[in-house]
Amino acid sequence: KSGLEPSAGNGMLTMLKSRMQGFWFVLTDLFNFKDDDARGRMVYMSCVLFSAFYNVFITGIFYTGFLSMYDISITGVGIISFIPSIANIFTIFSSRVLGRFKRRKPVLLVSKVMYFALKIVAVTLMPQFVQDPQGRLIWFGVLTFIAHAFYAPFAPGYTVWFYRFYPQENHRRTQYIQLSQIFSSIMSTIILFFSAMVTDAVAGSPMQDQIIIFFRHAAFVLTVIETVIQAFAKEYPEQDNARLKLTEVFTLPFKYPKFLLCMIFMFVWNFVGNLNNGLWSYHLLNHMHFSYTLINSVSIAYTFILLLTSGWWTRLLHRFSWIKTFGIACLLFVPTEVFFFIMSPETSWIFFPNSMIQNLCSVGLNLAYANVLYMNLPKENSTAHIAFHTIGINIFAFLGLMVGTWVSSLTGDGVIICSPTGSTAYSLSAGGPIIDPSVDSINMTPICPHLLSSGRAIVFAPDRVLTVQPKL
Repeated sequence: KSGLEPSAGNGMLTMLKSRMQGFWFVLTDLFNFKDDDARGRMVYMSCVLFSAFYNVFITGIFYTGFLSMYDISITGVGIISFIPSIANIFTIFSSRVLGRFKRRKPVLLVSKVMYFALKIVAVTLMPQFVQDPQGRLIWFGVLTFIAHAFYAPFAPGYTVWFYRFYPQENHRRTQYIQLSQIFSSIMSTIILFFSAMVTDAVAGSPMQDQIIIFFRHAAFVLTVIETVIQAFAKEYPEQDNARLKLTEVFTLPFKYPKFLLCMIFMFVWNFVGNLNNGLWSYHLLNHMHFSYTLINSVSIAYTFILLLTSGWWTRLLHRFSWIKTFGIACLLFVPTEVFFFIMSPETSWIFFPNSMIQNLCSVGLNLAYANVLYMNLPKENSTAHIAFHTIGINIFAFLGLMVGTWVSSLTGDGVIICSPTGSTAYSLSAGGPIIDPSVDSINMTPICPHLLSSGRAIVFAPDRVLTVQPKL
């Protein structure tokens, strides 16, 4: 027995060394400074890491928390969430706008800085000048629309620019996408972990709001640094500088049936994927009363699951195909959404194990979905085809958000609004809480709400103005 142990240990060390050498070979093959394409991939990977860093603070749970700071309701969050989908319709002008420039790089870089200045800085500063909650909601929507509408014609140019650096061989492209997702997820995990702990450490104090605002300003600085790094990527001459007619953005894709089928596939998924976008984070924060740390722990766990299972999903991709692998992940993913739909404070234990299953499925979904756009992307007039893709996914994302917001709105036979003294009368009969008369508050209890997981009574501050609009 003792004679076998060193041999077994040496075998494990040899296997580990072999795997590390293989990983290093793939890494240096894809990312190096020997040629323009590999250098472009290096730039892109750096931008992926910066994007993973700053997106933690301007999207997801931190963005929802930022809006909640200024009394934006769940319906308001839903409205703001689908405004980018409307504004991105302006992508239709991308071919005509970008077709004016023989060298697109300077225009793309400047437009990106201006976009984030509007999206982050202007949106963060606006509440200091507008005090009315309804006015803030309107201005949040206006600034968000202007930012996305301005940037929409330029965004496809970035996709065309960096698509040139994608490996052409299928297995190398899979490795490239996989490594990009792994490094991005690791960066997000590190930032989420520390930022969530800092935010929760000062929960309930004014310091929490100040930290969230500081994170947003830091995010803008990171976007500027990212843009500077992107300037080092080579710009290849474009093959589609001709300014096409606006109608050709919608007619050209029909000449390529395989590309069109991929687009239909992506459109449907964007509808499904946006049904609870924005609303879910609001529900977890304000209705389930989960902490930032708990919610972000799910995203953190995704990184570990990605590292453990990416090899298995890659083997599925090689055995089947990108689309079939996505379908397998979808079949496993859908039941978890049903469980989340019926989750309530009494069944909150469902959240973590169900989220782990979703993370497992999401590894396959994200890996397969990342290549669908490029599978059959025509080389001719690629800007127009990417514009068609952008417009389509935003239209279907908008429809998904609209449906999700409509479903999340409170419907039922009515509501009971009462003081703490009145909480023991009709409100109690409708399932409302008993509130101590010394508590200065207003209670709203829905009557027979038409929802499975929400519709609980809500306690408001005494100075809040509640508006009930009956539907006849």
